[in-house]
Amino acid sequence: MTLKNNNLRPTAGSKGRVRAAVLLLVAALLTAAPGYGAEKLKVGDEPPPINWQVKLNRYRGRIVMIAFWASWCPPCRQEMGVLAQIQQAATRKKVVVFAVDYRESGRRFRALQRALHGADLTLLRDPSGAIGRSYDVDSIPHLVIVGRDGRIAAIHLGYSKSEIPWLVGEINSLWSEAPQSAATTRRRGAPLRAAGARPGIKK
Repeated sequence: MTLKNNNLRPTAGSKGRVRAAVLLLVAALLTAAPGYGAEKLKVGDEPPPINWQVKLNRYRGRIVMIAFWASWCPPCRQEMGVLAQIQQAATRKKVVVFAVDYRESGRRFRALQRALHGADLTLLRDPSGAIGRSYDVDSIPHLVIVGRDGRIAAIHLGYSKSEIPWLVGEINSLWSEAPQSAATTRRRGAPLRAAGARPGIKK
């Protein structure tokens, strides 16, 4: 004998409540998930913290360059040479470069430390990509420039040798200004003048 229990059948009202609950759950998950519901960093924003060791507010009055890169990325390696020259020419009294090794192993990072021992760069690790996520990094090289006022002055995606003079000009312009953000966001790619010139940072 088969027993029927009509009370177990979902009613129209209960279906509606279940559907509403599912929609609320999906909305909550999308809101909590990285990349959803959060605004992208833009010029004029305060930069996110890098890690517990690096306090960006200590560098107010100086220009800070935060470069995300990796050893397997040829354009990144070229950019590192340029940033090292800028750091050397400007001195740390004016410019501080943080080179963030993006999603590489500790062994590889230590090899990079040895290889770049003579370069005037501050090397940082981001093995999980957590720092990169806070800076909206989805490809490298990715360069964020923080002005003397402590706010993001420019965001550069990619790298081209032809832009070396433009980048140097940007640093000089930021230093010449009062400590306020230059308010320029730009994707790299426009040629300026002969590539390969040594950065001429103003003293």
